[in-house]
Amino acid sequence: MRGAARVGLALLLVVAGATAGSPASAAPEGGVRRILVLSLPTTTWSDLDGRGLSNLDGLLDEAAIADLSLRGVGRRTTAGDGYTTIGAGTRARGASSVDGLAFEVDEVLGPTSVAEIVTERGGNPPADGIVSLATPDLIRINDELPYDATVGALADTLDEAGWSRAVVANADGSASVGVASRSRTAVLALADADGVVPEGEVGEDLLMTDPDAAYGVGLDLDRVVEAVEGSWRDQAVVLVEASDLARADALRATGAEADAVVDYAYRRTDELVGRLLELVDPTRDAVLVVAPQHRAGEPQLTVAALAAPGVDAGYLRSATTRRDGFVTLTDIGPTIVDLAGAEVPETMEGTPFEGVEGGGSPASRRSTLADADEAARFRDRLVAPVSEVVVLTSLGLWVLAVLASGRWRTRRGVGPATSFLALALLGLLPATYLMGALPAERWGIGAWWAIALTMAVGLAFLESRLARRHPLDPLAAGLAVLVGVLVVDVVTGARLQLNTVFGYSPIVGGRFAGLGNLAFGQLAAGGILLAGLLRLRLGGRRGQGAALAVLVGVLVVDGVPFWGSDVGGALTMVVVVGVTAMILAGRRVGVRALVAWAVTSVAVVSALAALDLARPAAERTHLGRLAARIGDQGLDALGTVVGRKLGANLSVLTSSVWALMLPVVLGFLAWMVWRGPTLLAQVRLDLREFLPGLALAAVLGFALNDSGIAVPGIMAGVVNAALAYYVLRAPPPRPQAPAEAPLSSAAGSRA
Repeated sequence: MRGAARVGLALLLVVAGATAGSPASAAPEGGVRRILVLSLPTTTWSDLDGRGLSNLDGLLDEAAIADLSLRGVGRRTTAGDGYTTIGAGTRARGASSVDGLAFEVDEVLGPTSVAEIVTERGGNPPADGIVSLATPDLIRINDELPYDATVGALADTLDEAGWSRAVVANADGSASVGVASRSRTAVLALADADGVVPEGEVGEDLLMTDPDAAYGVGLDLDRVVEAVEGSWRDQAVVLVEASDLARADALRATGAEADAVVDYAYRRTDELVGRLLELVDPTRDAVLVVAPQHRAGEPQLTVAALAAPGVDAGYLRSATTRRDGFVTLTDIGPTIVDLAGAEVPETMEGTPFEGVEGGGSPASRRSTLADADEAARFRDRLVAPVSEVVVLTSLGLWVLAVLASGRWRTRRGVGPATSFLALALLGLLPATYLMGALPAERWGIGAWWAIALTMAVGLAFLESRLARRHPLDPLAAGLAVLVGVLVVDVVTGARLQLNTVFGYSPIVGGRFAGLGNLAFGQLAAGGILLAGLLRLRLGGRRGQGAALAVLVGVLVVDGVPFWGSDVGGALTMVVVVGVTAMILAGRRVGVRALVAWAVTSVAVVSALAALDLARPAAERTHLGRLAARIGDQGLDALGTVVGRKLGANLSVLTSSVWALMLPVVLGFLAWMVWRGPTLLAQVRLDLREFLPGLALAAVLGFALNDSGIAVPGIMAGVVNAALAYYVLRAPPPRPQAPAEAPLSSAAGSRA
């Protein structure tokens, strides 16, 4: 085992040394002169297609662009969530109906002034500027969340670096009536911890009567430009919201026919962009385009772009995503700080945008990003029905296996048909990843099902025809295909993980690279069962070596930062590999051994973190960034992550369809016990060295991954299919067969 560890460490160092250089930084050395942030609420790349927006199109064609993932604290991101997250640089939540309550300090609200309201609340109103009345609520709300968000961190950092802040925005009318209809939420992006933005304009003077606009009001472009000019100086960050887009989306959300209103809002926005760009010096200034909220009730990817000195046309990425063409909402704040030439504060979990050259023509890049958004939404619609099919088919397999091995045993074809169905169910899992290589979102859900099921049946047919030397060889082949597809994909860039049913979605935004939690569950279960069959099939030391090679391979692929980058999976697999190796060596596994392997798993993950930290900052995964935060902030940073994952874990315990898989497998096992000890004893005899590892993987996979019950649930799906096949196709029980005997020596098979 020590020799295998040395070989694994050497492999890690060799691969680490072969990694490529980091992408170009988004910010020129020393920062830029001024930063214009253009907010285009709810805008996606498909929204811009074919509208003929000459000014906006010209800007985006020369910029580095990306899909913006808006996933914050919750799946849906409101304007308040989006702007508060920008201001914190960390996932944060807005304050619902009061988000938009921002006013110029000299505005009057009924019988009192804004300054008087601030004073009554115990604050000190500024002499000039804008005040958000929602900030105290924002601080209270986010202090109770496990994200350590510092409201106003961006503003404080800019102030310390000597940069001024201004916001020009007014989306009034896009919320409820009365005072709550004030929607100046954009202020939250640049407000400090007191809710103050020193410059800008958000009052009603920014608006004009416009019968073609949503709710009959629109931005007065002359007034907007005048307000920007008043704050556009050296070392200034000015955020301008195209607020007409927010009002148009609010009207569209009511169910009204709003196509003409939306089109008009984009044309007015394009005119505004053209006038603002006249103020920009492209050799010294940066223009950052973001859409920090999605359409009402419709999570999707929105637009992000950066035009700055030294940033060539191409794609954006960040160390958060490690994938070209994708950045996140939490990355916007750090990007502004980076452009200003300041140091990103430790409290910000996001990372600055990076420019990546290439991607073809501007039209090609934009089309690719629009397709990614469509694929993500298509994938998210498929997750529930595909998961339900796997769970229900697993239950059906259990019933058929019971019948085929009982009263229907004499009926020809029932047993082979059920075992074939088990192989097909196993084949459906890798088929869902292979579907990621096809543009199935263009063909529709029906076509997706037709192709995926054809793949699954085709794999089952090939496995049952090509692997026929032993009755269990088709099962081993099915597990090998599952493990092989996942391993090859992760090692070659995890292209099949993105936007596939059991991979991950950029809309959900938990992961953009490496191995996803559900994929880990399949890889762990498939790898452990495959290792057991290899041990059984080959026998002796050869079988032990092959089995350990599979398990160590799963650990390496899953855990190393530049492949799987899966912290919870690595912690799990170290224990699984260690315990299984001890059992194979004939050693007893007690509490002390489990504790020792748990400590070893932490040491291994710490070594992987050190390896990740040695890489350039732009290439580090969440593991390396977490290690850096622990070094800066102590164990509080680790406690935050653990608390957040525990909360996410518990939240899906009763809501996930995968929870139903556990009683399915337990029911199957109970039937095996009821039927008699012989069959269960045979399973234990054949796979006894690997059953403890399988149980540990399920328990630790549940505890250490924020997908919670879904991890052991999908593991149970793999185990259930394998058990069903085993019950129907394994050789008859062999009395006290030695564990070292190769499987090929076993005679006979079941029909």
